[in-house]
Amino acid sequence: MDSSLIQNLFTFISNNIFAIIYCFAAIETYLVVSIFLLMKKHENILVDVSDNLLKGFKDAPDYDSDQNVHERIQAALDFINHKISANEDYRVEFAKNANTISRRPFYSRHYKIEIFASVISTLVQIFPLLGILGTILAIAQTAFNNGAIDVSSLSSAFVLAMDTTILGITFSIVFMVIESTFQPKIERIISESLYYKQLVSRINIPK
Repeated sequence: MDSSLIQNLFTFISNNIFAIIYCFAAIETYLVVSIFLLMKKHENILVDVSDNLLKGFKDAPDYDSDQNVHERIQAALDFINHKISANEDYRVEFAKNANTISRRPFYSRHYKIEIFASVISTLVQIFPLLGILGTILAIAQTAFNNGAIDVSSLSSAFVLAMDTTILGITFSIVFMVIESTFQPKIERIISESLYYKQLVSRINIPK
């Protein structure tokens, strides 16, 4: 490959390395906000779905204001599982309630949360690599400077290398903390969604 083409490519990326890092940071921020809103909406829908499945059952768990959202969901799903396990005839009653629930939006949102969580985790690991890329590009710039290396070019390369490395590590740390905060909640929502899907599948299995 022509060395001038490589040099032009390195120069272009080097001149725009900060814009590239900020672009990835903007994407990561968008994903964080999106997954937060998705989780809140998914929690509310899962609560509504659980309440709808319990309609008509007088011994259903009572609403407790001290319970958080996940405790209410877990109590409802455990009640349904216990009822079905104790008496298969209850499946018919639950099936009537389950047939009134639209499950496609519920499932698609659940998968979207998983995808966004996976992308967020991947991007967290990209930021340090972008910092390293800035360092490599800074060194490459001095190497492609017609073989002449002066103090000013070395100084500029060193500043670029340090700035990109610090910026990449900083963004990585910030989003890593955010990811670690979200991760347990994401795992719980996914676990509850899978539990719900399992119960609905049992309810709809014909005798």
